[in-house]
Amino acid sequence: MTPEEIKKQVQSYIKRNLNFGPKDPIGLDIGSHSLKLAEVKKTKDGYYIDKFISQKLPEASIIEDEFQKSEEITEIISSALKKLNIKSKMMCVGLFGPNISIRRIQLPGGSLEEIDEQVQWEAEQYVPFPIEECNISYHLFGENPGGGVDLLLVAAKKSTIQSFSSLLDKNELFPKVFDLSVVAIINFFEFLKQSELVPDVSYVVLNIGSQKTDFVIYRNNSIIFSKEIAVGGVNVTEEIQRQVGVNYDEAEVLKCSGDEKGNLPEDVINIINTVLEIFFIEIKKSIDFYVTSSSDDSFEKCFITGGSVMLPGLVAGLESLLGIDVEILNALEKFTYSSKNFSEEELNSIAYTGGVALALSMRGLEDD
Repeated sequence: MTPEEIKKQVQSYIKRNLNFGPKDPIGLDIGSHSLKLAEVKKTKDGYYIDKFISQKLPEASIIEDEFQKSEEITEIISSALKKLNIKSKMMCVGLFGPNISIRRIQLPGGSLEEIDEQVQWEAEQYVPFPIEECNISYHLFGENPGGGVDLLLVAAKKSTIQSFSSLLDKNELFPKVFDLSVVAIINFFEFLKQSELVPDVSYVVLNIGSQKTDFVIYRNNSIIFSKEIAVGGVNVTEEIQRQVGVNYDEAEVLKCSGDEKGNLPEDVINIINTVLEIFFIEIKKSIDFYVTSSSDDSFEKCFITGGSVMLPGLVAGLESLLGIDVEILNALEKFTYSSKNFSEEELNSIAYTGGVALALSMRGLEDD
């Protein structure tokens, strides 16, 4: 490490630990299509949404987890903080992409120190990239019937963490928590639906975003299986661009709002149906793989969230495919808020696309 790098680390440490300003954690969800910031307060009645904003990102700002337009994203973060008048410098950030890994594993068990050592020994066979290039963490579920322990092993490449950190550094922000976006969405799901869940049956949870979909099998209060599917709302937008002959923004308007009369043209409906068929095929492959490898087909219900949940035909198609009820998760069912603070459009965004940012802000309150 060079003297300049050491100096920067020391300065960062001093700013972080001697910052006498507000320290309320802010949830930061940087998706491939939009950036969301949320500030959640813990009250005697639960969780209160104090501030929220969703800002569109320029096209192709992020490809997989690589920031192609980091300067523009930095400016958008700065602008969003100013619009919300957020003074806190502490961010809880969601990581995603091909350079993260999440897997449920079993280990022999023992004391916490022994389990920690076992994780370090065994991680190499479960993490799909070199151990020395990543940071590893885990969540311990407890003992399993075989006498060992079950845990959720998560890993993220240091280069990915550094990429996200650099966006914070440019705005003099500090990470309180780096979490995985897929874990955040499950924390959001648990907060909304924990009282309704039945033991010993499985639930499908889908976070349908712009470029990808988080596919999760959830059972007995934990993630059993997780996969990232490379199909999302942008596939519809790109097909509208190509087939209708409009630019990206015009294609987005056609997809979300229809024509000038608010109607979806027949050719747009056909495009949506074609992309949904591809999506359903990928979901079916994931379900079949899980059932074959686990012999578990006890699916009770499917819950969906994300920016693409309102695509026409999505819910009905999933119900037909899975043979179970499909419910769209709505944050406003459980979080409290003041309607005077948000427009109808903002409340709609919070309800169906704010899950990761809200859960990240809640995550930052855990140690408070």
